[in-house]
Amino acid sequence: MDLGNLIGSVIVIIITTAIVIFPVRIYLNLRECKEAALGLIFTNLIPSITAFKIFTLGFLIFALTRLIDILNAFNTTSYDLINNITTLLYLVVTIVLTYAFYRLSVITKIKEKEIER
Repeated sequence: MDLGNLIGSVIVIIITTAIVIFPVRIYLNLRECKEAALGLIFTNLIPSITAFKIFTLGFLIFALTRLIDILNAFNTTSYDLINNITTLLYLVVTIVLTYAFYRLSVITKIKEKEIER
């Protein structure tokens, strides 16, 4: 195995781990104390709006990749060019959505002193 494949594999493992960990953290924050976590989204309005804008951007790019795949299914363009563009866009979508999930997990993080039981 050459160094390029090793670095690529490490990057894929890191991104895959991050894309799984952040939504799980959001889920656990909501499960622990739903009202407090949702309240944090609305009290931190500017960071929440930014996170949702990033999330929307990720899904727009994802929709674009789906459209490219549909066009590719009908053989309307060069397969190699489309394949490379789609692969790059999938990587961009993954990074953008990972960042959006990270921002939301930071926003919904509940500190013990914030909870009144």
